Amino acid sequence: MRLDFIDLKLFTTLAESGSLTEAAERFPMALSAASQRLKKLEDLYGVQLVERHSRGIALTHAGDLLLHHARRLLLGTEQLNGDMGRLSQGVRREIRLMANSVASHEFLPDLLGRFLAAQPELDVVLAERPSRDIVTAIEDGEADIGILDGSLGVERLPLLPFARDRLVVICGPAHPLHGTASVAFATLLDHAFVGLTETSAMQGFVESMARRKGKALRLRLRVSSFAAVATLVGRNAGLAILPARSARSLAQSHALHVVELTDPWAIRELQLCVKDIDSLPAQARLLLDALLSADHSEPASD
Repeated sequence: MRLDFIDLKLFTTLAESGSLTEAAERFPMALSAASQRLKKLEDLYGVQLVERHSRGIALTHAGDLLLHHARRLLLGTEQLNGDMGRLSQGVRREIRLMANSVASHEFLPDLLGRFLAAQPELDVVLAERPSRDIVTAIEDGEADIGILDGSLGVERLPLLPFARDRLVVICGPAHPLHGTASVAFATLLDHAFVGLTETSAMQGFVESMARRKGKALRLRLRVSSFAAVATLVGRNAGLAILPARSARSLAQSHALHVVELTDPWAIRELQLCVKDIDSLPAQARLLLDALLSADHSEPASD
């Protein structure tokens, strides 16, 4: 007797519905045939998979274990069929990557450029999201790989080290902060800021840090890019908070002064997040390996 994927599909439907009758109707399949397929699974492994109650069916411990493996096998089969089908049609393969603002702007452009050049048959769909939303997306299968703030405290998903992220303050030549080496974020909250758009995950994080101090960040203008922020700050429109790499690369051309933040949250470890490394599609595993092997040492201070 061999394992039948139809039996596994029926079993997962049964587990979701809690009723053999409903599972048979969803399939669709005669109730007697569904019952026989369930019995065949129990005979195959020599264990009882379900317990029948007046309200329906409940999985035994063995049933829970089978359900876990069945879902992984069925997902792997779907991914295999999809990948092979797209290859047979000459369709390019996509890798779904979600990252927070700093990873999206600071670390990924160069890395993804080199990866795509080396893998011309692959495409990457990159979405910028807050770290908490990335966790949910990975759990729900909406993304293959996520890059998020490691201080989030995610315990239910595998996390792998990626890079270190440092946030700094930038100010223009006429600002009172010019010439200061370091500062605590709380002392800045009476100053005006310019910032990124509300869709920016990093900007949302900075504003949440201000609210924790009991104040709302006073934003004079929101713009869509680091370069636009730097231009405004260089014209003395206000302060801004940017990742260190971008701040230092923009400082000379925009007459900016970079100030270190002394708050512990200004230094964050970025981590890679996946649902299950073993079940990653082959193309996503290629990207994961490239992300893991990248050198992202922290930039030196001025």
